[in-house]
Amino acid sequence: RKVTDHVVYRLEVNFEKKTPLVEEIQDIVEEQLIEAGLTKVAKAYILYRYKRNEIRKKLHVRGKDKKYKDTTDMSLLVSTSAKETVMPWDRNKIAIALCKEAEITPGIARKIAKNVEEKIFSLNFNNISTSLIREFVDNELFERGYEKKWNKQKIIGMPTYDLKRLFLSKTKENSNIATNNPEAINLAIAENTIKQYMLQEVFSPEVAEAHLKGVVHIHDLGYPRIYCSGHSLEFIKKYGLHLDNLDTSSSPAKYARTLTGHLNTFLSSMQAYYAGALGIAYLNIFYAPYLVGMSYNEMKQEAQYLIFSGSQNAFSRGGQSLFLDFNVHLGIPEHLKKVPAIGPGGKYTGKTYQDYEYESQQFLKALMEVWEEGDSNGKVFAFPKMDLHIDEQSFRNEKELELLRYACQIASKNGTPYFIFDRDGVTLSACCRLKNEITDMDMIEKPEKLRFSGIQNVTVNLPQCAYRTIREINSDKQDKDNEEIFNLFYQKIESVVKIVVKAHQEKKGFLRQMMDSPDGPLWQIGKISPDGEPYVDLDKGTYLVGLIGLNEAIQYLTGNQLHESDESYLWGLKTVSFLHLKCNEFSNRY
Repeated sequence: RKVTDHVVYRLEVNFEKKTPLVEEIQDIVEEQLIEAGLTKVAKAYILYRYKRNEIRKKLHVRGKDKKYKDTTDMSLLVSTSAKETVMPWDRNKIAIALCKEAEITPGIARKIAKNVEEKIFSLNFNNISTSLIREFVDNELFERGYEKKWNKQKIIGMPTYDLKRLFLSKTKENSNIATNNPEAINLAIAENTIKQYMLQEVFSPEVAEAHLKGVVHIHDLGYPRIYCSGHSLEFIKKYGLHLDNLDTSSSPAKYARTLTGHLNTFLSSMQAYYAGALGIAYLNIFYAPYLVGMSYNEMKQEAQYLIFSGSQNAFSRGGQSLFLDFNVHLGIPEHLKKVPAIGPGGKYTGKTYQDYEYESQQFLKALMEVWEEGDSNGKVFAFPKMDLHIDEQSFRNEKELELLRYACQIASKNGTPYFIFDRDGVTLSACCRLKNEITDMDMIEKPEKLRFSGIQNVTVNLPQCAYRTIREINSDKQDKDNEEIFNLFYQKIESVVKIVVKAHQEKKGFLRQMMDSPDGPLWQIGKISPDGEPYVDLDKGTYLVGLIGLNEAIQYLTGNQLHESDESYLWGLKTVSFLHLKCNEFSNRY
């Protein structure tokens, strides 16, 4: 006891402002044992120190060189074994790493480091890798109940077995990746790691568990970016190309062919910031000022170049084609008729878009011919998609009706057109099915500002809600009529929608962190753009709630599919209405 008190006193005096090393503590213990006349104890202690020291000398740690200061150096560490270094054993490094990575107090960190050292020494290794040391540390944290601390410093990645399979076979998760290629392998590895990170660090345990159990599905979990988007050709026409990822800038295009080149470069660059579709609004209308004076054959050439070049941009996201939606119109929508037209060189032509109706309709016809013909082998263009907008005028105007009939002919032949019914006025479409109503008059009057983003998409699993409903009813052993069953079903849906809302809020916060700094990966779309506003505004974006399995859920609850009885059909309508109203309620609240 007296020796211990003396050791503590000397440590407090000698190391008032710093943490002593293990060897320094042992030196003081040794001196105090000798001064106290405990010769045999001192001799045994010296022998113990000598043996431990010999083990430390023999044991070498093999690990990556960690003399990096930022993420650039960290990236460089993903290299060959030539970058590895061999260093002598020092358990203090374990304690320091625990304090830094797992935010554990120094005292506990030293105890864990000592236990890890004991286990490693008992193996009689001469060399040990840092990855194996980390496994020992992780195990120690887990055994001591520090699961949250363990999560903070654990490694996420892929087992070697899975990596080997990935190199030698094609993943079937993404049908848009036509053939296996090195970029597809890179994407699969990155997605796997990022998915683990998102569920562990970005989303709360409640949301992560809901995704893993299939209660909801968070789309494109492995893409730390915006979900999908709609863009305006007017932005490119007016401002040219000035993107952070490009070494050079371009002034506004003076010719249609140059404009197509700008559009392709812009879309290829933008795909890096969006997981899914890139929609282009009013394509044939906004091209029209560049087509004045062209013959139909010349327009057809431009249409071919536009569609073929758009379909053959297979450079992004694992070597898959750009997911493009070209929004085209049969005539000039009412809200665009009086809007000043932007022409060659980014200059206003002095006319409005209603003055270019002839060119826009001729160009639409040329585009549709290319979509009908397909590629050199007659294969249908998967991308860019043809999103054809229809309104009341489409059935009243003779020219528009003629073009609509031609579109229907193409649809019956190869299914290319997607028909968008513009009942809401100003709309943009992307992802084949997402339609977004535009109500901002500034966007409508200045179409270079006309853009939108679907920030994230989360799907509700309706059949699982139905299964949980019946399971609860069966556990209560009570007979309930359909009204009572569906009331409980809607309660289950509402609880899931709350999880979806939480997922959207968490993803929004994560995206904002990446958009708010010049060093952030989403700064290009988060910073103020040439039109004076952020290119993507998270507060104005659309947060998508999808549904899956409506027919199966109704069948499980009523015994009939939607088409098999009027009652099932009505319950299906009520279910969708309930989900729609709940989404509106949460939209107004948040």
